[in-house]
Amino acid sequence: DPDWFPWPDRVTCILDILMNLPRSLFSDSQMDSIAWALTMNGVDEVPSVSWLKDLSHGLQEAFGIRTIRYKGALGNVYYANSLEDQIAQEWANPYISEHIETLPHECTNNTASSEAWQFHNWRHFDPELLTPMIHHGGQAFYVFEPTLINNADKRVCMPYRWFVRESREPTTGRVIRKVFADAWRLEAGVVDEVSGYTVHEYDTFEVPAEDLVSAFPLLSATAESYGLANPTVIHGTVKALGRGRCSWTYTDPMVGNKWRAKAGKHRVVSFMMWMYCDDTSGNVSKKWNKHNSWLWTPACIPRSMGQEQYNVHFLATSNLSPPLEMLDGIVSQIEDCQQDGIWAWDYASNEPVLVIPAVLALLGDNPMQSEMACHIGLAGKFFCRNCWVKGRDAKADKLAKDVSARMRSASMAPSDSDHESIASTPASERSLAGSSQTSNSSSSSARLSDSTMRSKDDSMAKLKSIFTTASTVGKKTEAGRMQTQYGLKDTFQTHFIERVADLTRKLRGDKVTKQRAIDSLVATFPNGHDTMSPVWRIKGLDPNRDTPVEILHVILLGFVKYFWRDVINRLTAEQKITLADRLSSLDVSGLDLPPLVGQRLVQFAGSLTGRDFRAISQAGPFVLHDLVPSECYDAWKALCRMIPLIWQPEIHDLRQHIEDMKLAIDHFLECTAAWTPRWFNKPKFHLIRHLPYHVERFGPAILYATEAFESFNAVIRAHSVHSNRLAPSRDIAVGLAAADRVRHMLSGGLF
Repeated sequence: DPDWFPWPDRVTCILDILMNLPRSLFSDSQMDSIAWALTMNGVDEVPSVSWLKDLSHGLQEAFGIRTIRYKGALGNVYYANSLEDQIAQEWANPYISEHIETLPHECTNNTASSEAWQFHNWRHFDPELLTPMIHHGGQAFYVFEPTLINNADKRVCMPYRWFVRESREPTTGRVIRKVFADAWRLEAGVVDEVSGYTVHEYDTFEVPAEDLVSAFPLLSATAESYGLANPTVIHGTVKALGRGRCSWTYTDPMVGNKWRAKAGKHRVVSFMMWMYCDDTSGNVSKKWNKHNSWLWTPACIPRSMGQEQYNVHFLATSNLSPPLEMLDGIVSQIEDCQQDGIWAWDYASNEPVLVIPAVLALLGDNPMQSEMACHIGLAGKFFCRNCWVKGRDAKADKLAKDVSARMRSASMAPSDSDHESIASTPASERSLAGSSQTSNSSSSSARLSDSTMRSKDDSMAKLKSIFTTASTVGKKTEAGRMQTQYGLKDTFQTHFIERVADLTRKLRGDKVTKQRAIDSLVATFPNGHDTMSPVWRIKGLDPNRDTPVEILHVILLGFVKYFWRDVINRLTAEQKITLADRLSSLDVSGLDLPPLVGQRLVQFAGSLTGRDFRAISQAGPFVLHDLVPSECYDAWKALCRMIPLIWQPEIHDLRQHIEDMKLAIDHFLECTAAWTPRWFNKPKFHLIRHLPYHVERFGPAILYATEAFESFNAVIRAHSVHSNRLAPSRDIAVGLAAADRVRHMLSGGLF
C-alpha cells in the first residue's frame, strides 16, 4: 500500500511503532499476544514478531541511524549511535529545522535574553567552529578570507566571526536583528618583493553585513584593478601589539576557507549541543546495575523545545565501560564531523547544508562533572572543579576529629554540674578545642571566598606531568601526591598509570632496566604519552569552565533537601502534624502546582524527589513560621528569595540580574552561617557562588537543567530490561536507534 510507505501496510506500520516506542516498550511475548489478539479479531495477514524484526532491521539500514561498535582504549567493547546521522535527521525534521539558530546573538540592554545563543560563551566561541559564512548580495562571505568593505575607501579586512545584533526599535518596540562581522585589521605591504597582507589580530572592529562589498573570489579577480595588494598572499599574523609576525595557519591563503570548496554554493552552518552523562540502574528492582550513559540535546533550539523528551537523543551506554572510555569514541565522531562536516537536508529552506557540530557544555551531577573535568572530586582538598578554592588538610581534619572525641569523652565523665565538667577538661584540650573551632571557621570562610579559576591549558599541563612522574621508576607515590596537590584525577589516565604500576611491581633488575621496560609499555598505549581523557580533545570546550552548576542537584536536591530534612528532624510529633496540615491547606493555585499532600511531604521527607522539593521551596516560608528558630526561618526565607532569581527564564538586564543574583546568594550564605556554619562542610555551598558566572556565560540556569535527561533514565532502564543481558550496550543502542527512526518517520522527516 503506497499510502503507508515505507511500511507495506497499515497493520505493519502500527506494529513497528509499538515495537519501538521508547516509553512504552513491549517484549517479544507481549508483541506475540498483540498479534494473536489482532488475528482473533479478524485482522488479516498479521505479521509475526520475527518478520517484524527483519523488517525493522531493513528499515533501519535504509533510513535509520547507524550503531557503531567500539573497542575502547581501556579494553571494553561498547556501542554508540551515529552522531552524524542524528544531527542530519534534526535538520531534515519539519518540527526542528525551522527553529535551529546558527549564529550567536548580541543583545542590547533593551532586549530580553533567554536562549543560549544570546550569551557570552556562544558569542565568543572558537570561530573555527562557528558558522563560517553568510550570503549577502549574491556572494558567499567566509571568515578568514580577505574581504573588501566600503568600496570608496578601498578597505580590506579579515572577518573572523559572524553574529546577530538584537536591538529594539524605540517607537514600535519591534526587535531588529542585523548581521555583523567581527573583523581583524589587514595591513598591506610588500615582503620579499611580493605584495600581500599582514593580519593584526589584536586590532578588531565590527563590520555591518551591508558594508560588505567583495568576497574573496571576486576580490582576488579585481584586486589589481582596484590597486589593492594581492589577497591570496598572507605574509603572517601579529597576535598582540609589539610582538613579531608569526605564520598564518587558519587557511591556505591561495584557496581561502576550506569550507568554500567543500560546500560549493551551499550554506555551511554550525550546530551547538548540550552533552550529558549520568549513571543509572539497568534494573527495575532495587538491586543496583550501573549503566553509564551519554545523551545530548540541541542547544540551538529554543529552551521550551530543548527540555522536551522528544529532543533528548541517546548516544551510548555500558555497564562495563566507564564514561570517559565511551567519550573517546564519541569524541572521535565529533572530530570527524568537525573535519569534514555533515551533509544534511534542511527541511525549512529545502536545500542541502553542510553542518559543523560543536559542544557548548557538559552537563551532569556534581560527581560526574568532576569526572568529566578530570577533577579529584568533592571530597578532595581542592574540591571545586571550577576554581582553586582549598578545603582543610587531612591533618586538620584528623585534629578536629580527635578533639571532638576527647570533648565527648570528657562531657560523659561523672560530674555535679556542667561547669565542673568543662573545668575538668585539661587546659591543653580546651586550647585544642578552640583551635579546632577556629580551624572550622577559617575553613568555612575559605570555602566561600573567591579563588582563581582553573584553566584548560593549566590542567592539561599538570595531568601530563602527573603521568610523566607516574611513568618514572619509584615515582608512583609522588604522582599520587601531585593528584592531591593539584586536585586533579583523570580516571581515563589512571587506567594506564595502574598498568605501569602493575608492571613495576613485577620487574627485577636495576633502575635503568626497569625504566626501559616501562618506556616500552608506554609506547604501546593508544596515544603513547598522551593518555589523557578524550574530553581535552573536544575543540572549543574548557571542561573546568564549561561544566555549569546544575541547579537540580545543587539547590533542589541540595539546599532544599538539607534544610527540609533538618526541619523534620527537629520538630516534635505534634509540630509535624501542624506542618502537614499547613501544607495540605495551602492554596497553591497561583504556583502552577497540584495540591500538596502534607502528610507525604512530612512523613517521607527522606524519600522525596526534585519535583517535591520544588514545591517545598515555594511553600516553605508560608508553612514554617513559628515552627523553627528565627535563624533557621531567616535562612529559609533567604533560600526561597534566591530560587526565583535562579529559575528566571528570561533576563532583561543581564548586568543587573547578575548583581541581584550575587546579592541573593551572599544573603543566603550569610543567613545560613548565622544559623549554623556546619552546613559549609558541604561543597555545594561553595559551588553556588559560581552560578552567576555560568549564567553570564551560558544563559538562565534552567537552560542547562537536567530534569529532561534524568527522566530519560527510565527509557534506558526499559531497554535494559528487554535486552538479552549478553550485550546490553549493543541492545540498548540498537533499540534507541530504532526509536529515533520511528520518531523521524512519524514527524514527516525527509531522508
